[in-house]
Order: sequence, then C-alpha cells, then structure tokens
Amino acid sequence: MSQLDLIPMTETEKAIPGAQWWAGEYQCRNFGGYYQVREQGRGDWQFVIYGFAYDDTTASIYRIDRDGRLVHEDVPIDGHDRLTVNGRKYGRDNWRH
Repeated sequence: MSQLDLIPMTETEKAIPGAQWWAGEYQCRNFGGYYQVREQGRGDWQFVIYGFAYDDTTASIYRIDRDGRLVHEDVPIDGHDRLTVNGRKYGRDNWRH
C-alpha cells in the first residue's frame, strides 16, 4: 500500500472509472461503474452480489453512481453461475456473496 492509499478518497472521486481505494482489508475499485473488491489487494477482482432473485436468473450487484454511492443493479446469472455484466460473462472466481 502506498502513502497515497492512506489519504481517503471523496465519494465523487470513487465515481471515476478506474478509481481504487482501500476499505479495511479490501482493495476496492470502480470497474466501469461497477464496484469490485479483492482481499488484501491480492487475487481476482470480484463483483459483490447483494442478493439473488427468487427464480435464480438474476443477481443484484453493486454499482457506483455518479455521486460515488453504491446502488444495486440486477444482472443475469446463468445456470453455470456466470454473471453477465456489460455483455461479458464472469464466472464464480469473479464474484462473491
């Protein structure tokens, strides 16, 4: 972690795609408007799932709005546990619940 990581970012700075910051043990980033984390800055970046639809075809993940707040967005999840975000599929290594 660099010295700059110790300076807190404002919410509007977090709204900028590509922004990265730390929240406790988690490194966080704005991935094209979507919120992703990884523990201790290592491993795969993961989308954070808030919940699943009753029919198991939709997952609610966190998105970062233009004010830097986390909001929910529903995205498809298929029978192979892959999320579809911005037209790309992400497997189980790339999300956490």
